[in-house]
Amino acid sequence: MKFFPREGQFWIYHGAAMTFVVMVTLLSILLFGRLDANNLASTLAWMPAYTIAVLGFRWLYLHRRWADLPMGRLVPVVIGYGSLSGFAVMATVAAMVMPFFWQQISASRAEFNSLDFLARNILGNGLQAQLFIGAWAFVYVSAAAAQRAREGELKNLRLQMSLKAAQLSSLSNQLNPHFLFNTLNNIRFMIHEDGSRADAMIVALSELLRYSLESSQQGKVKLTQELAVIEAFISIMRTQMEDRLDFRLSVPASMSSCLLPPMVLQLLLENAIKHGLDHLPQGGMISLEGEDRGDSLTFTVVNAIPRAPANIKPGLGLGLPNIEHRLRLLYGDRATIRTQQTAGCFHVELNMPKEFVS
Repeated sequence: MKFFPREGQFWIYHGAAMTFVVMVTLLSILLFGRLDANNLASTLAWMPAYTIAVLGFRWLYLHRRWADLPMGRLVPVVIGYGSLSGFAVMATVAAMVMPFFWQQISASRAEFNSLDFLARNILGNGLQAQLFIGAWAFVYVSAAAAQRAREGELKNLRLQMSLKAAQLSSLSNQLNPHFLFNTLNNIRFMIHEDGSRADAMIVALSELLRYSLESSQQGKVKLTQELAVIEAFISIMRTQMEDRLDFRLSVPASMSSCLLPPMVLQLLLENAIKHGLDHLPQGGMISLEGEDRGDSLTFTVVNAIPRAPANIKPGLGLGLPNIEHRLRLLYGDRATIRTQQTAGCFHVELNMPKEFVS
């Protein structure tokens, strides 16, 4: 910690404050006395002494950690420092200036007592110096407290952003381990039955994994990228479910450049299969429809579910809450996810702000 601050802003403020004090001092001399060489020299000598005094307070405030003191103890400390340093400043000014004007000062008074004159001069002007030093100190304490508050807010904001990033990283791009295990097992069996289909499944799975890893470094991706990974996911599921999966996609080409969180639509489809079609021996239909509503985008996923499920809760689990949490972290109240269950179908409607690639 340096005794002399290096921040230019500090010296600008200090220079402005000192200029104000000097102007007040000179004005009071003009109003209640006369401005002579002695007064002018004293004023000029006062400036560096005053600067050293207030910088001493700053150094002690930081070095002794006076910022940690309660206000009830800090106020007496400031007053005490102002009193001592105020008298010290005026004693220093007297020692610097009076030797040059001592003969003039003593000759101007019929009865001159040097000790009495020095005491009156130092005590009288010391009270004024004490006032200015104390005012500077209280302004500095207030400014330092405000700066600490701003730094605390910034630190808290950085922590919140770090937490938000960690939460997003944890919630996004999570492929269902059950899906991966099933896919790998199907590939193992498919290798002996149909090598070309096994090869296609490996390619599709590698694309899905690559997208999951690469998109983990991005907050949002283009819709075309998401649709490409959906195609890879559906091709894997078609190989596993064969004719039980009827997938329908309807997304306008005008939405291709729009941005959205990665893997959100894929997770909606995976959730629809896991909680819907997997419980239908004959399979069923899943549809994904996109709609451009001007300042927002809407995606609707509809999947078939058993008409009279026994212990099945279609659409529930961790998938939808995770997606909802991600949307809340990214968009706040500007994004919503709604679900509706009708006879034989489960609807998920996702609405988010419309954003384009910058």
